[in-house]
Amino acid sequence: RVFTDIQQVLNNLTHPRFVFTENEGEADILYNFSHFKDYRKLSEERPEVILNQFPCENLLTVKDCLASVSRRAGGPDGPRWLPRTFNLQTELPQFISYFQQRDRRGEDNHWICKPWNLARSLDTHITNNLNNIIRHRESNPKVVCKYIESPVLFHREDVGTVKFDIRYVVLLRSIKPLKLYVYDVFWLRFSNRAFSLNDLDDYEKHFTVMNYAPGVTLKQVHCEEFIPLFEKQYPEYPWTMVQANIFKAFAELFQVASAKPAPLGICDYPSSRAIYAIDLMLKWDTSREGKRIMQPQILEVNFNPDCDRACKYHPTFFNDIFSTLFLDETDGCHVTRIV
Repeated sequence: RVFTDIQQVLNNLTHPRFVFTENEGEADILYNFSHFKDYRKLSEERPEVILNQFPCENLLTVKDCLASVSRRAGGPDGPRWLPRTFNLQTELPQFISYFQQRDRRGEDNHWICKPWNLARSLDTHITNNLNNIIRHRESNPKVVCKYIESPVLFHREDVGTVKFDIRYVVLLRSIKPLKLYVYDVFWLRFSNRAFSLNDLDDYEKHFTVMNYAPGVTLKQVHCEEFIPLFEKQYPEYPWTMVQANIFKAFAELFQVASAKPAPLGICDYPSSRAIYAIDLMLKWDTSREGKRIMQPQILEVNFNPDCDRACKYHPTFFNDIFSTLFLDETDGCHVTRIV
């Protein structure tokens, strides 16, 4: 018995082993849109009830916490799969020092300022002006992330080589042991203008989120169509190799996020399950062996993501999600276990 306030679930979950109930008190599964708070009361009164979120998962889904947790991997500069990030409220002196060091070395100093608790590119700005970045502290709490100055681009015949980002849906089955799956379909978003490191206020050149901007063209390419196009443009980089590195980054992220007990890590609550969307880009980097590589860059982790496109093109999406998370059955489901 499933209690949910999410219309996409109500419309698309058709698996015969799940039935909906409007009575929250008789539900076996609580699949809520909003954040759940009282885990202690639930664990004492109804320990058998399963819900679609983990205590302390904000360590992943809030941008400043994501950066802080990720630094547990990869030394003082953090892991290679996360852009260098500073909290402008608590790490301003460290950021200014880092900015000035890069400036003295003649390194690229484009940065992107983001509110730590918003999505859809709202109140997000790109600049290479230190004073401008400092002024951003006066509005909402923000993080500043190194802007990816050398992204892997995708050639669109209509506009040229553009930025793109990739969204994967990951399923967290448990913390101890850590069981993490990824949905086998990924989603793509593209900029509408050819990329270059100028015109920093040109939204359609520097951003990829077009589905919420009025009057803006939305370019859609299905992943099965994208892979051969990508491999034709980059024949030395088979997608299986690129995706293996992406999954490796996901695994490391959840390993460090669950390595410490709550509240420093995601809480091991046995009745929790969760679905997240991870947005990432690829950038050109150099391996320790001096080889040119496509390095995944995790941009954000989203709680209760919009799954409209997933349901539209993959009718079994929520059946696969629920079977994996709540029945621990993956046969016939479009998921791959990565941890």
